[in-house]
Amino acid sequence: MEDRIALSRYCFTLEVLEEMALPQYLGSTLRGGFGHVFRRIACPGSRLGGKACPLPEQCPYHLIFEPSPPPDATALRNLEEIPRPFVIAPPFASERSYQVGSTFSFDLTLVGKAIPFLPYFIVAFKELGNRGLGRGQKPFRVTQITAIDPIQGWEEPIYTAEDEMVRTSDAKVTLAACRAMAAALLTKGNPTALRLAFLTPTRLKFEGHLVDTPEFHIVFRSLLRRLSSLALFHCGTKLDVDYRSLITQAQQVQLVRNETRWVDWERYSSRQKERMFLGGLVGEAAYAGEFRPLLPYLLFGQWTHVGKNATFGLGKYEVELQPLPNHGEA
Repeated sequence: MEDRIALSRYCFTLEVLEEMALPQYLGSTLRGGFGHVFRRIACPGSRLGGKACPLPEQCPYHLIFEPSPPPDATALRNLEEIPRPFVIAPPFASERSYQVGSTFSFDLTLVGKAIPFLPYFIVAFKELGNRGLGRGQKPFRVTQITAIDPIQGWEEPIYTAEDEMVRTSDAKVTLAACRAMAAALLTKGNPTALRLAFLTPTRLKFEGHLVDTPEFHIVFRSLLRRLSSLALFHCGTKLDVDYRSLITQAQQVQLVRNETRWVDWERYSSRQKERMFLGGLVGEAAYAGEFRPLLPYLLFGQWTHVGKNATFGLGKYEVELQPLPNHGEA
């Protein structure tokens, strides 16, 4: 079943058409703008004066942006919400100004049943470019979209503004491929330590509270919950694992070096009509212990992200295997 737990990755390159200022973390801005445009072009309810969608079970907007469990679903019913099957992930940086003709980019991950909806994402982001982004809603255009295979290490253009043709791509990452990747990595140099680099603010909850120390079992619990729900609701299969055994193994992996820090930032929620103050961990953490059985899930999670607000790019991390440093080594 692990070959059914799949995702595809793309990189969107955008060209600035008028000078614009963008916020510290663009993921929330892009996700919010995309949602408004996506609903307008894809949801029948938006063409009925904003009324409730008459076909939510078939509506692309509801399937992707406001997913709900099928009526007969009983598993994971206690989730606060079903995770959306996409991740919009720009780099995390301070507020920047962009001149006319400059470019910026973001990564898009589509999970499971969302993969065939890529054309909707392309049309929505092109339309968002016409509507504008940032202060004053400044326009941009999508100049190129590239499909990425992070395991094989290749990428290919699937769209350019010159011809406006969308090409198909077979680039896909499965949990099964990540298991094979993990086996290959573990045969190289007999690594004894695991490093996680948290590249965007990572919001981890344990026992109902946000944590400021990335203990391994907390990271892994959060990842396992996310992968379980993505697999069930968006890949049409269950994550067939012994959860209790995996958590027990995760509890044996120790945090041996913590170089993370807490970063606060804020965003405006148009849905809630208020500013929201968010924060999370960024930086690096090193772990030692028997992490080998857990590595396939960690590899796959690099592209689904981990923790709260992953949809707009929070919780991005990278995995690196390395020898265990000597005692006292930085």
